[in-house]
Amino acid sequence: MDNSNTINFPNQIKRNAVIRFLHLYVISYVYLFIFTSQVSPLQGINKTGVLWLCKNIFQQKQVEYIMMTGSGDTTLDYWVVVVNMSLAAVAALVVLLIDKKQRTFKDLHWFTVVVVRYYVAMIMLSYGFAKLHNGQFPANTIGRLEEKVGDMSPMGVIWSMMGASTGYTFVSGLLEATGGLLLLFRRTKTFGALFSMTVMINVALLNFFYDVPVKIFSSHIVLFCLFIVSGDAIALYRFFILHQPSQLRFQKRTSDKRWKRITLISAKWLVVAIFIFSSSTTLFYTPPAVPMEGAYNVEKFIINNQEVPSCSNDSVGWKKILISYPGRTGVILNNDSTKAFQGVVDTAKKTLTIRKKERDNIYAYLHYNVQKDSIMFTGNIGRDSVRIKTTRKNKEDYRLNKRGFHWINEYPFNK
Repeated sequence: MDNSNTINFPNQIKRNAVIRFLHLYVISYVYLFIFTSQVSPLQGINKTGVLWLCKNIFQQKQVEYIMMTGSGDTTLDYWVVVVNMSLAAVAALVVLLIDKKQRTFKDLHWFTVVVVRYYVAMIMLSYGFAKLHNGQFPANTIGRLEEKVGDMSPMGVIWSMMGASTGYTFVSGLLEATGGLLLLFRRTKTFGALFSMTVMINVALLNFFYDVPVKIFSSHIVLFCLFIVSGDAIALYRFFILHQPSQLRFQKRTSDKRWKRITLISAKWLVVAIFIFSSSTTLFYTPPAVPMEGAYNVEKFIINNQEVPSCSNDSVGWKKILISYPGRTGVILNNDSTKAFQGVVDTAKKTLTIRKKERDNIYAYLHYNVQKDSIMFTGNIGRDSVRIKTTRKNKEDYRLNKRGFHWINEYPFNK
């Protein structure tokens, strides 16, 4: 009897058990994340449950469920990841213990890869199409153009950079949408996963280093792409590293019955059509027009027939009037503080009505008169009569928007 084989046999069983556990763990975690991520309809129910665990089991009293925040990196979101990881380990262990046949779960892995492919494809298509036409990164508003770079948030810098170049934003969206489309088909799934992973690594890095609160989600999309190509890891290693002939696996799943094949193909193209249609709605989005949009630099501010010098560092005189969004108006005072108001422009009556809040009393009621080189605002701020002489600066007047593209640059245009 070969003693070496006797000694190695238990070790082999342990290694197989560890591999099967890790396999089941990854598959379990994939489904948990998909069903609880920020794009899942079950997100609210899951977060409510995790919040209960945090407060009653883990004694994390400071954790809160902050809704409508736009952030996917809240404290509760990180607890969701921890809970999902724990549940995945429990699920994998339970299946491992009750599975007496010691199956490899190849069919489950194959099906999970299909689910992940379609999930990542949906995400890539939605984000990609959103960048193609005034969706995720619209052109910079007047308020953004007036903001000092040093006063911007890191996230604001990214949004300003993307909004400054329609071409770059369009290409970024095109790359994301291309990766999504490639993932929808078995023959291109590996290339699509590698393509999407390359694109999403850049997105994840921007999220991490510019403090964009989508770090958890973007990192998982990168990991999901790795999961898709994991089955072809050996073939990719032989081809790219060892420079040896290699062939990717192609598992063609079909049925021996014609009606089943037709049903599967029809279902696939229905899903593809739904993904593309639901994601492409952003292509038809047109930003609402902003009447009298612009930055109005105040040259003279006269209140109760007394001119307030622009050099005075007070909170009475106005330095700029910013009309950036429909229904919103900003005012920069002489002391450089900014106030945000509800502002309604009536182009028929040529009036600007300003309120602190939507249902508050009128804060300022101004008539405007467009002259050759200036715009005059006359009316009242509270009980005080005012006359404000301004010069208007449109979006196209900013250097960031005027420069455009140049094939030839004798010197860098960096002033």
